[in-house]
Amino acid sequence: MRRAYTATFFLFPVVLLLACTKGKEGPSASVPADCQQFLDKYFDAWKSKDIATLQAFSFYLSPQDQSRLPEGSLALWRESKNKLVAENFEQVTRDFGDFKGYEVLRVKTTTISPQDQVAANTIGSGIHTELVCKAKFSKKRNAHVGLHLIKETEGSQYIVAAWNFQAEP
Repeated sequence: MRRAYTATFFLFPVVLLLACTKGKEGPSASVPADCQQFLDKYFDAWKSKDIATLQAFSFYLSPQDQSRLPEGSLALWRESKNKLVAENFEQVTRDFGDFKGYEVLRVKTTTISPQDQVAANTIGSGIHTELVCKAKFSKKRNAHVGLHLIKETEGSQYIVAAWNFQAEP
């Protein structure tokens, strides 16, 4: 369980650095089709305030890390991550208002193989996609949203491993 938390906390600074990178915003980034489908579902859940879907899409725990958890702790882990997702949704909604739409500004995809043991043990093997999106909210404030998505294999679904909302500079 310690490794899962370490990986999750490692990802937050990575996403934060990615989200805080300043630069001239150009046209929307080109996003792979399956990733775009996931983003549409994820942000549709934000728009419709579907916290259960956001909870289902959020926080990655590899099968290896799941197998290392003590008996009964996976349910506790899910409960605490679901609570965190709901609290974060409420905080973002209070600060920015209702979600209205998004545009992808940057995207970077990296494949981490199980043979790269250091990276795989730290953040998990699979396809890692880091995105920065410009999100529009009802309080006339835009935010930059940093997302770190993971899918274990080419055919599997994405999941949000880490995310960050920050008011647009």
